[in-house]
Amino acid sequence: MDDPINAKDCICGRALAFRDIKDINAAWRSVLYLARQHKVGKGEKIQQGKNLYFLERGKVCLAIQNQEGIEKIIWYIHDGSVFGTTTFFDPMPNDGSFICVTNCVIYTFSSQAIDRIGKERPDLLLDLIRSMARKLRIMSYHASSMQLDDNLARICKFLSQRLIPNSIPLTAKIDISRQEMANLLGMHRISLYRVLRQQEKRGMFGQLTDNTITILQENEFYKLVEK
Repeated sequence: MDDPINAKDCICGRALAFRDIKDINAAWRSVLYLARQHKVGKGEKIQQGKNLYFLERGKVCLAIQNQEGIEKIIWYIHDGSVFGTTTFFDPMPNDGSFICVTNCVIYTFSSQAIDRIGKERPDLLLDLIRSMARKLRIMSYHASSMQLDDNLARICKFLSQRLIPNSIPLTAKIDISRQEMANLLGMHRISLYRVLRQQEKRGMFGQLTDNTITILQENEFYKLVEK
């Protein structure tokens, strides 16, 4: 089943642009006996193409690198998610890489295992199709935000996906570094700091900490999220 979404997602799907992927394929835990377990260290890349992967524990990012070596993070994947579907089903050359952000426990499904799942558990293939549709939606909003939104709007959409429920004042928890956040949002780290400090002075954000940001002007914040 899909990962849970909050009320604001229903109001504005564009806020999904910088959403992490988590527990989107939790049902696949029921067939892990058909897969092989691997422990992969932080910073290691995961080979794509021949297997389908399930992330049991840890965090993985999908990153694309250009010819100049500049890397762009597309999204982060957390526990309970199948990944590597694009290259598994469409084995064309691929520029993207899955990189372990933390130490991870990953299960690999061979093509023979997927054939068996298709025959014995067609509900899991339907679950996979639904999750791929969700990922495509996130990717589409991500691409459009990178082209159409200014830095502040992107920051607000990022924060809207990390709000702590029932927090007063409204507070977002940041579980990645400022450098990673800047990379994900397609801006330089200095530009990110500049915008955050400007909005702190304007009173939209509270005093910044390492892992949380408070939103003091909620109406303006949600206008930018829904932009």
